[in-house]
Amino acid sequence: MNSETLTSSTKILETIRKENEGKFGILCLNCLIVRSRFKEIYDFMNKNDIPTPDDESLTKLELLDYIAIYLFRKYQKNPDLQKKYSTPLTYIGTTIIHDEKLCDYLTRFDFISKQELIDIFADQGADWGISVYNTSSIKDYGLDLYLIKKKPLLRTEAVFVRTGEEMTEENYKDTFYKISEASKIALWTVFVTTPSSVSNIGLERLISDMQKLRAWFYIIDPIHQKILGIFKGKKSKDHDVNLRDEYIQKLPHEPIRTQSRLTKISNYYFKESEAYKPKSYSMYELLPKEILLTEDHSIAIKPKFKNIFRSLLVIDPDSGVTMISHSSEDYPVDKELISGFLSAMDSFVSEIGGTTSMKEISYKGLYIHAAYGKDVKLALFLSKPAHQSLKERLIYLLNHFEAHYTDQIKAFKRTANVSVFDYQKISSLMKEILSI
Repeated sequence: MNSETLTSSTKILETIRKENEGKFGILCLNCLIVRSRFKEIYDFMNKNDIPTPDDESLTKLELLDYIAIYLFRKYQKNPDLQKKYSTPLTYIGTTIIHDEKLCDYLTRFDFISKQELIDIFADQGADWGISVYNTSSIKDYGLDLYLIKKKPLLRTEAVFVRTGEEMTEENYKDTFYKISEASKIALWTVFVTTPSSVSNIGLERLISDMQKLRAWFYIIDPIHQKILGIFKGKKSKDHDVNLRDEYIQKLPHEPIRTQSRLTKISNYYFKESEAYKPKSYSMYELLPKEILLTEDHSIAIKPKFKNIFRSLLVIDPDSGVTMISHSSEDYPVDKELISGFLSAMDSFVSEIGGTTSMKEISYKGLYIHAAYGKDVKLALFLSKPAHQSLKERLIYLLNHFEAHYTDQIKAFKRTANVSVFDYQKISSLMKEILSI
């Protein structure tokens, strides 16, 4: 690349990034590409007729810059694209995340269970001096949390938490209705979700809807361990004191979080001076690699369940043969023990029951959690009983595996050939989703 071309490319990247100057991006395109594989990036380029660069030694981040420059030039030459997408970055980001393969990596922004989302927001609520109540046992209104602060006046908040997996169009419409109804039993309503949810529904639509609902709007970003305050809610116009008091009577006797006088509870970054300015947020972010490596984008999140993880089996329920197995490098499990478990597994089926339900089984000093799907069953070996969030992650992994590896599962059932699976890719998926 000659100096003239390099200067031109640098100016284009500066133009693209200038769009987000002073703003916070919800989805970091750099993070998405870094988590992708080279083959998938090059496949994406081929599908979009992006010429393969002469330099074969480019890093993933350099390839992202190359892709962004090409799509920028295409956008500038095409009036139809300019009508459809408000900015070059919007076009670039939308094109990337709508790719069949690369969009799978959106789960990397969302590989977090609902219980963990609830815990993260509950921790932050405690830091704000608010008592947080779990409302899972209360059917009325369908809340996830109820927040109370008694001084100087009684303040109540109805909280709805949604993961990216949950946030389908149908679920979003139902959530919108529930938030509206919950304004009767709390002074404020709150909606908490994740980056991939925002990608599913659209940032502008979400902001507009939350403004209509007068609801506080937060995005929890598990990749960067941040809580983004998007919109500051307003007091309910439909608040009914009698309905509120009736609901409060149904709350558990003890909150799951209370204000800590000693130290902050939350490990997530939240800065109020940066929050509640909707125009300060944009859907996509494209950063120079220097910033990506020096700021919090390079955070290495410590696996939560690595210490108790021992092994995971993906099993063909028809033949009982193991399709894929992944074991801890630090705590390898005796193969004879696993073999013994597989031999006894059929006798556990009636005890576990259901097609996707799980039940903990104690077997020779280990705890096994089984998850049953339509085409595969999973057996997770642990040294301690699983936390609720790990159970949810296992179900998420089961659903994700069956949805994305249908052809490989069918091929295995015909041939019993384990090579139909890309073990390296699948083991990486297992590690991230299960946080092991």
